Amino acid sequence: MSPRRKDPELADRRRVALVKAGYAEILEKGIQALTIDSVVARAESSKGGALYYFHTKDDLLYAVLEWLLAEMSRALDDIAEGGGSPRARLAAELQVLFHSAEVNRKFYLVLFDLLTLADRADRFRVLVAGFFEGCMRRDARIVEEGIKRGEFRRVRPETAAATLRALVDGYCMQWLMKADETPIEDYRDRCREVLGAFLLR
Repeated sequence: MSPRRKDPELADRRRVALVKAGYAEILEKGIQALTIDSVVARAESSKGGALYYFHTKDDLLYAVLEWLLAEMSRALDDIAEGGGSPRARLAAELQVLFHSAEVNRKFYLVLFDLLTLADRADRFRVLVAGFFEGCMRRDARIVEEGIKRGEFRRVRPETAAATLRALVDGYCMQWLMKADETPIEDYRDRCREVLGAFLLR
């Protein structure tokens, strides 16, 4: 009798299902209340299967954060590599980063919950730092191209990229605190206005 062969696609689907279930659990209950058992139940998986992929709760939380940041990076990479002028690409990026009240609330609630781990665990800190460094490299390249094409005034691309990141995260945090009072689009427009004053001639 030959040994059973592993199906890599099935294994990947099972792992992703557990990660997405972990994301939903964090969104609903927060990281403190999340357990492997609650994730297994939500994913309709088995505990043995979950422990095969994630030996500890921290392993699962790391995988959720990795997936969340990879999804956001993919969306932003698509914009950066797409057509259009640098100015149009930065505008499209702001549309994604201030997508909608529902999407932004989910993303930032889970992200802020998971960021508490980055202060205490090196691998979480390295993952988050890598995400932000990737964002700033991507935006610096767009700004540099915009300067060369005469769309933006001469600024340090790295400074512009860091400013964009600070504006987005700062405005999204402010919006979260006042989500019932001010539409997210108002914060997107404020971000666009400040960035425009900084970059445009």
